Amino acid sequence: MNAEFNLKLQASLDGELGASEARQVEAQAALQPEARALLGELRATREALRGNEIERTLPETREFYWGKIERAIQAAEAQPAPHGGRFHLGWLLRYWPQLGGATAAALLALAAVLHFQWMAPEGWVDIESPLDETGAFCFRSEQDRMTLVWVYDQTPAAEPEEKAMN
Repeated sequence: MNAEFNLKLQASLDGELGASEARQVEAQAALQPEARALLGELRATREALRGNEIERTLPETREFYWGKIERAIQAAEAQPAPHGGRFHLGWLLRYWPQLGGATAAALLALAAVLHFQWMAPEGWVDIESPLDETGAFCFRSEQDRMTLVWVYDQTPAAEPEEKAMN
């Protein structure tokens, strides 16, 4: 049983199908146990709703009631947009939690930068870089799961004669 057949079954029960098509749908439903069960549930629901629906009466006539609704719609359409030229802050009310979180994160990052002086170039003076005087050799063995880094001095070695003189 597919959704299209379910809709045809409901349309047949509501009297929306022609007589021949309604007979055809009900004949198909009689052959399928699931369709018979659905048809029974739909009929029971229809009767429950029909018997227990609250009767609502209007204090005025139907035409007057719908006329009031039509006049209200026309009056609303005739009015200009509510925020025509004014500054509108509706988006702020909608996104205030996200904006608040982003603002708090930015302030926290600014406080950390100022406290630890990460951006201060004065602190960079203490850094030495002996890269011109050293060299490195790196070896990685996946089988042994190890990495070896050999750091060595690149300054030319003094000759033995010069060492003896000094």
